[in-house]
Amino acid sequence: MAISLSNNRVANYAVVASALLVTAVLLVSMLVSFVWLPLIVLTLPLLVYGYWQTYKMPYLWVIIIVTGTFLGNLVHVVEGAAVPITLFQIALAAAVVSIVIRRLADGNLTMRLLGLEIHFMLLLALIYVSLLWSPDPMDGFIEGTRFLISVFFIYLVFNEMKRQNEMIHLMVAATVVAVLLGAYAVYENLTNVDVAIQNILAEGSMMRGRVSGTTNDPNRFATMFLIPMAFTACVILADTNKVYKVLSIAAFAIMSGGLIVTYSRSAWVAAIFMIIIIAWYYRNVKLFAYIGLLIVVVLIAVPQFSYTLINAAQRFLDITAGTADDSSRIRVLLGIAAFGMFIDSYFIGVGYRGFVDRFTDYYSLQETVDVAEPHNVIYTILAELGLIGIILYLLIMIKILMIAHSNIKRSEDLTEKILSITCFSTILAFLIFYQFYGGGMNDNNLWVMCALAFSLYYAGPAMEKPDDKNEPQTIPKTGIP
Repeated sequence: MAISLSNNRVANYAVVASALLVTAVLLVSMLVSFVWLPLIVLTLPLLVYGYWQTYKMPYLWVIIIVTGTFLGNLVHVVEGAAVPITLFQIALAAAVVSIVIRRLADGNLTMRLLGLEIHFMLLLALIYVSLLWSPDPMDGFIEGTRFLISVFFIYLVFNEMKRQNEMIHLMVAATVVAVLLGAYAVYENLTNVDVAIQNILAEGSMMRGRVSGTTNDPNRFATMFLIPMAFTACVILADTNKVYKVLSIAAFAIMSGGLIVTYSRSAWVAAIFMIIIIAWYYRNVKLFAYIGLLIVVVLIAVPQFSYTLINAAQRFLDITAGTADDSSRIRVLLGIAAFGMFIDSYFIGVGYRGFVDRFTDYYSLQETVDVAEPHNVIYTILAELGLIGIILYLLIMIKILMIAHSNIKRSEDLTEKILSITCFSTILAFLIFYQFYGGGMNDNNLWVMCALAFSLYYAGPAMEKPDDKNEPQTIPKTGIP
């Protein structure tokens, strides 16, 4: 005899079973004094569902990793510097495990290549070989391994993100996170009573209240806004739906506020060039009018912010102060020392991460206020890896820029143009930023945009046919209405 149950009865049984399960979990947690047990049990189904979604849509891992990158050292900050890991590291490790399991289960071990494999291998080989004569081989090994992970990350993004709509989802997710970070940064700056009083007393003539957000460095934090600001600027200038334009203008305004309160001149210069590039490609200067209007509105709505803007303007003008400005003077000394190292060891350099130790051969730390870290990616590579290193690095970046620029010329629809201009402008912005700041070899945000440039290139006509049995016959191109 067949037994049938109505939908209502099934729902009632499910509710009763859920109630009994929750009750049992609460009782067990009370008995074993494990207060986190209910939360674990309640979140476990969500985690399982989320993992299943990443199995069906692998590009979600890229979004998770990039979100972890934007949130920076949040775990480190929340735990009071007790946990020396970042959300990026956690997300990357989880993604690798998941992707390996999925590919083994599907029997698909194929891997798309960028065409830069020889370049990367030679550069990595030079980095590790240079440790033989580097004055700090351990630090060089650690930083070299970080660069190796960055290269691996490029290929992960390139292989898992293959369609334009996936890239749009990534840009939207990055924008949402950046808006939250920007709002937090502005709030932290404006509500800091001590900073507000100092700004009022100094009438905005002194820099106060640099916000570092989820990182330990306001300059690093400032770079989190470059990608989403470029994306929203493109949406504003493109022929998109008015709703998207309004949302993008609001997001751009909040992120601009977050960028301003970092007082990072390097990021400001990079952002200005980025906006000029975007306006040039759209042949539209309306964005500058929007920015000016937003500044006026902000000054009227939040008068206290005027002191922050005065601080920002003064710090920006100090760029032209030359050696009269300590920050600029130190950068000049670092550059001179770098070229001294290059001349002394022009072919193979002083060894990876050897700049800091060799710097004292040219200047004392007292002259640079204990600053010895290089602030320019070009002269850093010249000093540490010599002519061979700089040639390899420039070949890689030139090839990436050529691909990113060709995407703009090949754009066939609105979405493709937005993505291509976003990629090209932000890659240039990061390269400009790292002519004034150190660490350009290991910036995950830079490398994710480089990977997206290649993904976008192959998401066009060359990807209209499937690359494996699980790929659809055609790859849809969804545009922003």
